[in-house]
Amino acid sequence: MPAESYNNILVKPQPSVVSLYADLDLDRLSAIVNNNTDSVLYEDSSFAGDNMTLKAWKNGEIRFSLAEDLLSWEIPLRISVQKTMFLVAFNRPIGDIMESKGEIKLKFKTRFRVNNDWTIHTETTPAGYEWTKKPTLKIAGITIPVSAIADVLLKFNLDNYSKQVDETLASGFNFRKYAERGWQMLYEPFRIPGSYQAWLSMSPSSIAMLPVKATNGKLRFGAVVTSEIECLIDRKPPVTKIPQLPNLKPLEMAGDTFRINLLTDVPYQTIERLTMEEVRDSVFTFGKKQVAFESLRIYGTEGRMVIETVVKGSIKGTMYLTGIPYFNAKDTTLRVKNLKFDLKSRNLWMKSANWLFNGKIERSLTEAIAIPFNSDIREIERLLSSYLNHQKLGYGFELSGKLSNITVSDLLLTPESVKANLVFSGKLSLGIEETALKR
Repeated sequence: MPAESYNNILVKPQPSVVSLYADLDLDRLSAIVNNNTDSVLYEDSSFAGDNMTLKAWKNGEIRFSLAEDLLSWEIPLRISVQKTMFLVAFNRPIGDIMESKGEIKLKFKTRFRVNNDWTIHTETTPAGYEWTKKPTLKIAGITIPVSAIADVLLKFNLDNYSKQVDETLASGFNFRKYAERGWQMLYEPFRIPGSYQAWLSMSPSSIAMLPVKATNGKLRFGAVVTSEIECLIDRKPPVTKIPQLPNLKPLEMAGDTFRINLLTDVPYQTIERLTMEEVRDSVFTFGKKQVAFESLRIYGTEGRMVIETVVKGSIKGTMYLTGIPYFNAKDTTLRVKNLKFDLKSRNLWMKSANWLFNGKIERSLTEAIAIPFNSDIREIERLLSSYLNHQKLGYGFELSGKLSNITVSDLLLTPESVKANLVFSGKLSLGIEETALKR
């Protein structure tokens, strides 16, 4: 008989990529910026140097728009310009303060990024301005435009406006708060509803930030979490200590595929019983000779599956066949290929019963071995698909995923069974629809 042997290989789940995101609604952003922006944005009350003062007030709501990763916005302002005018009367210069008012829209663009420590960094740059009502002075019936003078002051102070907005935006975000809660939630085992005691278990290892993107009137702050994900049957995952949210790493994995690993098995006793049910009544005719199976035993040798069968009929004895077990994804069954008589068994029987080796027995056993796995994989797949379809987890978080494929990454022979590491793959995300703004 072929020597019984097994490889002691630890099945390690394949790494997965889980999306983690928080959306910032543009309306909420507008509200918080408007509420935290002073009504007076600029004031120069000194006449020194230019004989002019300038004061600028908000003249309505600051408006925002999104394009890719840029936030475009404009501030409507009322402008008050006071200028000292010198007239000559009685051969003496007489100074007088003249006031003019106008309206203007300042334009800016802001780019967002997340620092390694999860703080938000914004970079705001001026994008020009537009006079909607230019300020002018009328002296003795003569209109004197002062918008050119105001332009100089506005250009000089646009950078100051930009810094003020950056400070407002940065102080209004708290993405780390949501990232920490999402990180903790990934460590919590999820009980999958259904007749099976099935649990979804994740073991995150690292996290990297994605570029900030604008979509559907929202800014999306996203990260990708590299994690091992397992589906455990009849066994609740042990409680593990949750590490602190790590600093962000550079993005090394650009894919978005997650893999749920399900370790399932078929006991040898099941293979023996179901195969015998298929071949028990089979009688193989070789001319005038006949052979039938009396019993079967299954075990492993050097990664191959051994079928030890006792035959009866024209000959009696024990023969050994070996083949390679594989997983058939179409019907989730265990099958065997390249089934052949073991060389030693063949050499022994060839002397007295060479008529056995015409392929009938190999073909019959190959067809008979179509063993469904113990766990109903299709049912588990259905439960997983249903569970991942916008599952509410609390705290505003939602788990959303879609299964697209099922494969087997490892098929191992152990002393008791054939084990298969099944992999359900697709896309998975954990997100929050609330804005990542401080309350």
